[in-house]
Amino acid sequence: MKWIASWSFVFFLATPFTSGAQSLEDRVRVLWDRSYSAPDSVLQEARQLLQEARAAGSYHAEVNALELQGEAHFYLLDLDSCRHYYQQALGVAQRKEDLEEQAHIHTSLGSIHSEFGERDASLSEFRQALTIWESLQDTVQLCGLEVRIGGALDRFDLDDLSMQHFVHALRHCADCGDSLFYAHALNGIGVLHKKQRNYLKALAVMDSARVIYARQGEAFGQGGVLNNLGVVYKSLGRYEEARRCYEQGLAIFEADGYDRGIMSFAQNLGILENLEGRPDKGLAHCSRALAIANSIPLASTQSEALNEIAKSLLMLDRKAEALDSIDRAIAIAADKQLLEKEQQAWATRSEVLEAMGRPAEALTSLRRHLVLHDSLFTRDKSAEIDRLQTVYETEQREATIAHLEEQARLEQDKRRWLRIGIVAMGISAVVIVLALLQRRRKERQLLRARLELQDTENQRLQEQLDHKRRELTEKALHLAQKNELLRSLEQDIEQLRNSGEGAGVAQLAGKIRFDQQIDQNWDQFTLAFTETRRDFFRQLTDQHPDLTRNELRLAALLSMNLASKEIGSILNISDEGVKKARYRLRKKLGLRTEEGLEPYLAGL
Repeated sequence: MKWIASWSFVFFLATPFTSGAQSLEDRVRVLWDRSYSAPDSVLQEARQLLQEARAAGSYHAEVNALELQGEAHFYLLDLDSCRHYYQQALGVAQRKEDLEEQAHIHTSLGSIHSEFGERDASLSEFRQALTIWESLQDTVQLCGLEVRIGGALDRFDLDDLSMQHFVHALRHCADCGDSLFYAHALNGIGVLHKKQRNYLKALAVMDSARVIYARQGEAFGQGGVLNNLGVVYKSLGRYEEARRCYEQGLAIFEADGYDRGIMSFAQNLGILENLEGRPDKGLAHCSRALAIANSIPLASTQSEALNEIAKSLLMLDRKAEALDSIDRAIAIAADKQLLEKEQQAWATRSEVLEAMGRPAEALTSLRRHLVLHDSLFTRDKSAEIDRLQTVYETEQREATIAHLEEQARLEQDKRRWLRIGIVAMGISAVVIVLALLQRRRKERQLLRARLELQDTENQRLQEQLDHKRRELTEKALHLAQKNELLRSLEQDIEQLRNSGEGAGVAQLAGKIRFDQQIDQNWDQFTLAFTETRRDFFRQLTDQHPDLTRNELRLAALLSMNLASKEIGSILNISDEGVKKARYRLRKKLGLRTEEGLEPYLAGL
């Protein structure tokens, strides 16, 4: 939100001043120009300006001085003070009965509440601004406001309502010829398509926005849309195109000196380098992003950058440094209660510990990751319920407004019929219309209830399936650890027997019945596996009837994406044995060189 109160500044410049207040006008203009680049000094000068404006009785200087202090606090990341000064400015504008300035301030307060994550307060402020501009029929101001509201609704995951406001913005921009806000609205629509995985639509809309930004020479807009384009290309696996977008955006923000933009592009480039197997470059980019995040400070990016740095270090075989980095990422995420970042970090920590040969700790980290995953799922469900409630309340409010408007129209009709003496026909028309509206409302409510019930059932089934999958993974890991323990015990007994120590050692070794124990464990694992992949073995044996029992076991384990070491432990074979078994299985399945074994098995 680089221009939280630019509306007030535009209005201020468009308002005439008396010659006696000319110096105050010039100072306000200069302070607005510097509010982004030098918020500390602007804050001090705005305080002095406020005193002089009140002494001179200059309303415009006073309201702008208050807004300037709010703007400076925003860039200093002091949102409480930011909100405080904008509310003071609103009081001044209300006493002056200045509707336009009130609308500007309501817009800024809506953006501030949005930064706090205060959905209801944010939407309330935006609605008040919307009501004023609609009453004034100011299409130019409605363009920017609709874009702001769409962005806030997107942040609160109210995607349908967000799309409506972005479309309204496009219509207003087309009416008044505002190309810049037209591009903002297109970019917002592209982001919504990206969230909904409509990637091709997202690319088309975002690229249109990029062309407009370039034509207008809007560097900040270009950087933002290039970042979004890069994310979409990365999601599609088109890494080279994603890299070009990131590098172009990084160059724009480096020239502009915008640290937050540089941080975002550096982090995205680091993630991309790791994905393409270039951890040295990934480490350099993410370290740059971390340095900026530390200076702001921004905990979310700090945790994310440290997580990605750990991945780079792991690929560079610097395991101890990787563990230190991921532990720092977890500590930051836990301290700031960033559950999603903490969940991602625990997964990376499990990978690092597994690579260090510490399977028990790796399993503990994995379990912590799964616990956080479940917590996030529960939180997302609550947010989804909250979102549906908001959508429902909005629809109800719009339906009420529409109903009141319809009632008003019918009242006018009724009076007209009364004047010409046809009272009965007017009453009949009202009854019929109300009955139709009631019937349609009930039908919509019934349909909505059915859809919600169906969604609930689908989610319940998905949760059951996820639970079974987690149990299956834990059984596999437990089986691997158990087999490792039995093998180790058998080796120790064999050493004792060879050394001649202890009578009856051979008899004890025989009682372990290692192979029989593995068979029993495998039978238990097969039952659990069949619950999640009911038709896996049937389809595999139907298509490849010559597979042996051991090959069926190997196929099941490969479909779970287990590591070769874990598969070897479960099947009691060496890593080399696993490779040979994989080769024999590929031949029996008749796979071509370019076909992956795991994707083929996962697709059954």
